[in-house]
Amino acid sequence: MEKGLSREILKAHNATGKSTDTVSHKSFGLRDRAGTMQSESSSGTGKLKLQRLRHKIKLFGGSFSKSGSESQIQKQYENTYRLEPDEKTKFSTKKAEETICHVLENYLKGKKYDPKKFPNLCKSLAELIKERVKTSGCQRYKLIAHVMILENQGQSMRHVSRCLWSKEHDNYATATFETSEFTAVGSVFATYYD
Repeated sequence: MEKGLSREILKAHNATGKSTDTVSHKSFGLRDRAGTMQSESSSGTGKLKLQRLRHKIKLFGGSFSKSGSESQIQKQYENTYRLEPDEKTKFSTKKAEETICHVLENYLKGKKYDPKKFPNLCKSLAELIKERVKTSGCQRYKLIAHVMILENQGQSMRHVSRCLWSKEHDNYATATFETSEFTAVGSVFATYYD
């Protein structure tokens, strides 16, 4: 009985050291829970998001061009309690419209309207637009991106948005891409936060 008790105590005290249980798990190719947690936490979540996004776009027949803006890693700083954005980091509607036009044109040029694939493609394009606008230099803004694709059948359409925000700091950008089969509208809303 004392031998059994002392073995249990030894196992409890040797939790940080090598034990026979962990050795047998490693010999079968299994990882312990601490090893998997370390490998998951060490991988970058931003890279995984971008890789998933690239994969989604490739599934729908798009090609993903790698520009320098996607490979940059942004540093996060502590709060400065600024109530107004700097001129350098202010949201630029011109840059955002160019980004939206570029993304819509690159991924939708030459495509035919497909009501089954386009809803998921809209989500992927909205995420891509949001990530590219983030990397364009606007800091301390919360961004919302929205993409809508409608089939052209000679109908009319009205697209309206309404927001409650500070007109000095918050803004939006919208761009449209049209083909003979469909019309795509991309929008980005930026609200400043301190």
